[in-house]
Amino acid sequence: MEKFGAQKQKTDQAARKFATKRLAGLLFILIFLLLVSPLLTFSGVSGLQVVSSSDELARLDRVLKTLEKFDHSQGEAPALELERLVFSLKDKSELRQAAEKRLLEFFTSNFSRDARVAVSKPLSWIAGPETARALAGQLLDPEKSDPARYVLERIPGEEADKVLIEALDRAPAVVIPGIISSLGHRRAKAAVSPLEKLLRKNPSPQVVYNAIEALGNIGGDGATRILSGYLKSGDENLRLRAVDALLRIAGREIEDKNLKEAGAISNLLLGLRLTPAQRLAAWRVKILASGENYGREIQAALKSKDEMAQQAAIGLIPVLVPRDKIADYLGLFSGLPDNLQVQVAAALSNYPVPVAREYLLNLAEKSPSAEVRTEALVSLGNAGDYSVIEFLVRKAASARGKEKNAARESLLALRGKPVDDKILDLLAAGPEQSVRNELLLAACERNIRESREYFLKEASNPSADPALVSRGLRAFGDIGMAEELLKVAFSTEDETFREELAAIMAAWAKQSARPEARSTFFRNLLGKESDPGRQALLISIIGKIGERNSLPQLRSYLRVQNSVVREASLKALADWPEVEARDDLMEIIRTSADLKEKVLAVRGLVRLTASERYRRPEAVVESLKEIYSLSPRAEEKKLVLSAISDFPCQPALEFCQGLVSDPEVGPEARAALEKISQRLKR
Repeated sequence: MEKFGAQKQKTDQAARKFATKRLAGLLFILIFLLLVSPLLTFSGVSGLQVVSSSDELARLDRVLKTLEKFDHSQGEAPALELERLVFSLKDKSELRQAAEKRLLEFFTSNFSRDARVAVSKPLSWIAGPETARALAGQLLDPEKSDPARYVLERIPGEEADKVLIEALDRAPAVVIPGIISSLGHRRAKAAVSPLEKLLRKNPSPQVVYNAIEALGNIGGDGATRILSGYLKSGDENLRLRAVDALLRIAGREIEDKNLKEAGAISNLLLGLRLTPAQRLAAWRVKILASGENYGREIQAALKSKDEMAQQAAIGLIPVLVPRDKIADYLGLFSGLPDNLQVQVAAALSNYPVPVAREYLLNLAEKSPSAEVRTEALVSLGNAGDYSVIEFLVRKAASARGKEKNAARESLLALRGKPVDDKILDLLAAGPEQSVRNELLLAACERNIRESREYFLKEASNPSADPALVSRGLRAFGDIGMAEELLKVAFSTEDETFREELAAIMAAWAKQSARPEARSTFFRNLLGKESDPGRQALLISIIGKIGERNSLPQLRSYLRVQNSVVREASLKALADWPEVEARDDLMEIIRTSADLKEKVLAVRGLVRLTASERYRRPEAVVESLKEIYSLSPRAEEKKLVLSAISDFPCQPALEFCQGLVSDPEVGPEARAALEKISQRLKR
C-alpha cells in the first residue's frame, strides 16, 4: 500500500507539472494573438479599403465613359447610375476628393451639353472651392453657363459667391440674368453692392427683374434700401415686383425674430397702392411683427374698414390667439360681412371651447347666408362636443344640399364616447322619423354597435328607410337576433324588403362559429312550419346560406303541391353557391313541364357550370352543350353561348360555328366565336 501511495503521489506531481506547462503555453499564444491581431486587422482593413476604393473609382470611370456621348433622348439610365454611384460615395472622405476631380475633369471637357447636365447634379453633391474656381470660365460661356450655375448654386462656402460676383463684370449680356438668379438662390450677402452697381447702369428689363428677385431672396438692410427705391417707379410691373421682394424679406425677418425690421417694411408698404394679395400679405406682416402686442393689432384690424386688414387678422387668430383668449375677439366678429363670417367660422374650428361653439351655433342657425351656415356646420365637427349633437341631427334632417352634407359630416367628425352615448339617448327618446333616420345614419357611420336594437325595432316600422335598416342590421346584427327579425319578415307586405331580410339572416348565419350548423335553426323551424308563405321564406334563407346538409330537405319541398313553396325551393337550388345542386337542376330541366321552372333551372345550371373554372374546358363545353339542347327559349340559349366563350377550346369553336346562321342566336354565336378564336390565338 505504501508503495502504491508513493507511486500515486509521483504520478499526481507529474500531471500537475504537465498541466502547468500546458497552461503557460496557451497563455503565451493568447498574449501573442492579442498583440498581433490589431496589426493584422489594420493591415487587412486597409487592404480591403484600398481594393474597395479602387473598385469604386474604376466603376466611376466606366460610368463616365458611357456618358461621353450621352443624349437624354436615348434614356436616363447612365445618368441615374452615376447619381447612385456618387451618392453612395459622397460621404466617404477617402473617395470624395478623387471623385470630385474626375467629375470636374469630365464636366469641363468638350462633351455634349446633355452630358454636362447629367454630371452637374452629382457633381454638386461633392463639389468644393476648387470646383467653384474651375467653373469660373464655364460660367461665361452661354452654352455651358446653365449647368455650371447649377453646380455653383449648391457649393457651400464663399468661394462660389465670389466666382458668381466676379462674373457679373465679365459675362456676356445673355448669361447675366442667370448669374443674378444664382446669387439670389444662394442668398449671397456680398452680392448686394455689386447688384446695386449693376442696376445703376440702366441694364435691360430682364436684368432689373432678376436683380429685384435676387435682392428679395438675399434680404438685409442693403437689399431693403435698394428695393425701396423702386416703390415709386412709373413702371407698374417693376413696382409690384419690388413690393413682392420686400414682402419676402419681411417674412424672413419675422422668421429670424427681427420684428422691428419686418414692421418697418410693412408700414412702408401699407402707405402705397398695392394689389389685394399684397395688401393682405403686408397686413399679415404688420400683425406678426407686433410680437406680444398682436392682440392690439388684430383688434385694430378688425375694427378698421380695410377688408384686407380684417382678412389678415382673422387668418392669424388661430396662429396667435390661445383658446382661453378667443372670447376677447368674438364681439368684433358680429358686424363683419358674410364673406368674412365664412373665414371666421373656419378659424373658430380650432377652438373647441364653449364660447366658440356658441358663436358657431348662432351662425349655423341664424345667418342669412347659406355659405356661412355651411361653414359653421363644418367647423362644429372640430369645435363641437356632445352638446351640439341634437342641433346637428335636426339640421341634417331639415336642411338640403351642402348644409345637410355638412351637418352629417360633422356628426361623423365629432370624437368621444359621450357623443355616441348622446346619439343613443336621442334614439331612445323616440324622435320624429326624419330625425330618427339621421340618428340611425350617424350610428352606422360612427359604428355604434349598441344601436342595433334600434335598427331591429326600426325594421318593423312601415315608415322606416329600408336601405338604412338593412345597413344597420348587416353591420351590427348577429344570429341571436334572427328570431325577432323573422317575425318582421313574416309580417311585412314588401316582398323586396322581405327578401333583403332573408339575405341579412343568411349572412348572420354564415358568420356562425359552427360551419356545419349554420342553417340548423332555420331548418328546424321549417320542419315545424305549415304556412306556405313562411315556409317559402325559410327555404329562401336556407338556400342563401348554402349548407350542404340542407339539400335533402330542400329536395323534399320540390315535391310539394303548393306552387309558392315549390318555386322557393327551385330558386334556392338555382341560386345554390356550390355544384352539389347541379344534378337537381338538370332533373328539373328534363322532367318539369312548367316553363318558369325550366327557365329558373337552366339559368341556375348555366351559372354553376360556368363557375367550374378549373375543369377541362372540353368537359365544361360538353355540359353547356347539353344544357343548350334542353333550353326552352332563345334567351337561355344565348346565356349558354355567353358562358361557352369563357372556355376556349376546339369543341367550343366548332359548336359556335354551327350556330352562326341560326336565326335565333346567330349574332350571339358569332360574338362567342370571335372571342374564342382570339383567345385560342394567344
